[in-house]
Formats: sequence, C-alpha cells, structure tokens
Amino acid sequence: MEKIPDKIKALNEVREPGCLAVLQDRKYFFTGNMCIKRTLRRHEWFTIDNVLYNSPPTTIPQRWKNDVAIITYLRERTNIPLPELPCVYEDDGAFYHCTKYVDGIQMSKLTPEDQTIVMQELRQHVAVLKTLKSDTPGVPPFPTLPIPRFGPYEEDTAQRIERHTLETKLAGSLLVPPPNVVNTASMRNFCFRPRKNVRGNFVLCHNDLRPHNVLVDPKTLKIKAIIDWEFAGFLPEWFELKMGETKDPNSEYAKRCRKWFSENCHEVPMQDLPTMEEKLGVKYVAPLDKRER
Repeated sequence: MEKIPDKIKALNEVREPGCLAVLQDRKYFFTGNMCIKRTLRRHEWFTIDNVLYNSPPTTIPQRWKNDVAIITYLRERTNIPLPELPCVYEDDGAFYHCTKYVDGIQMSKLTPEDQTIVMQELRQHVAVLKTLKSDTPGVPPFPTLPIPRFGPYEEDTAQRIERHTLETKLAGSLLVPPPNVVNTASMRNFCFRPRKNVRGNFVLCHNDLRPHNVLVDPKTLKIKAIIDWEFAGFLPEWFELKMGETKDPNSEYAKRCRKWFSENCHEVPMQDLPTMEEKLGVKYVAPLDKRER
C-alpha cells in the first residue's frame, strides 16, 4: 500500500521551479523577494490507493485572512516587527497567502543562550499586545482596498463591491481555535463567530507564539518579524500561553478554551473552496490547438 510520506516525497521530487516544499495541505513558493504559500487544489489532495486520505482543513483561507487582518491592525498601532506587504487571494479552488521575504532565522535554531537574549525583546512585544484591548472578542475587520468602477458594467461592479465589503466585515469576526485546542477532526473545519451579547475585557493574543514563529537576525539577535498570526484575536488574556509552552488537546487548558468557544461563540462550518468550473456551473472545455484541428 502506498504511504503518505512516499506520496509527499514523490510530489516534492516533481515540484515546480520556485516551489520550496509540498506538504499535506499546502505548497510553499519563493519568487523574487516574496514568500507565497497556497492551499492544495482538489486534484492535489493526498490519496492512498485512490481513496482520499485526509482533506486539508477548510479553515485555512480564514486563518490566512485573519493573519493579514491582524498584521495590518498591528502595523497601524505598534512597532512590533512584522512581515511586510501581506496579502491573500483566491484562484480556481486554491487560496494564496503572500508576504515579503524576511531575512532571518527561526528562533528555535539559536543556541539556548541566544534564545534567552531574544526572549527579553519578545516579552516587550507581548506586553504591547496586552495593551491592545477590546470589550468584545473577535478579529479586526479584514482590510479592503478601493476597487475602481469601469466599463459598461459599472453598476453591477458597484453592487458586487458592496456585497464583498459586507462579506469581509462579517468574515473579520471569525475566530479560529489554536491547534492545541482542536480535539476532533470535525472541529478543524469550524470557525467561531462571537455572540453579539458577549462583553468583557479582551486583549490581543497571538495564540501560536512558539520559537519557529519568531524570525531573528543571527548576528544582532534582534527580532526581524513575528509571523503566523492566523490564530490571533481579541480573547481572554489567559488564552496566550508562555513562550514555548505547549498543551495537548486533552489538557485542562485546552478544555477551558473549548468551553469558552462553546459558551461565547456560534460554530461556523467552513466549506471547501469551489473551483471555477463549479462557480460557472458548467464544465469548461479548452479550445483545440490549431495543430489539432
């Protein structure tokens, strides 16, 4: 029987130029000075003997939207080092996340002595996060750019923009549980929308603050960027674990988090991204090449 590690190895051996790696749920690219990751399209999902082994989590697009929303929010209000030029977009059943390349190494690759030095700066940035407060839980609205109206379909374009703006405002309030909180296969395909009547003292939490998400200049030991804000949001302060601390899904911490989501949020099932064919409702047939006519 074919094994998943063998399939991953095979896909990595034939990956496209510029593709750094293929994982079970995404592909990584480096082009120019940009780092790009995208979800796998349906025909790239992993199968064993033609049977679907494990479909990628349907929450990934929302996670990456939240990442961009949080980075944009922090860049406007703090001096926390962050990736530049973050953006996301959808294309034919795949979702893309792009940022400018950060010239640094993961904190996890430093010596214990050097990590201790970096921790001093990191604590300062975490302290800044705790000053960002909200009386309601959630994620800052996803940033939108003005789209020019043009052509004979100007009115239709305006209506679509209005619908898109409303959808992005709603999507901005979707929280994604940290990975150490998810304890079932189905939960990884749910986001959580805070209930309208929930009020309290909430601070901005990163929720995945582990050494591999802190990029450092190996010479100066200054932090170049804190990355992967996809599980971040305004939440109770106790959500944020200490740097490097991990909890398994059966821990009391994880149970407390799940209880909070259950009592304060509505579950929102996320769907797989439709392909262009599915959006059109017809099967697209490419025109024949002139040489084949």
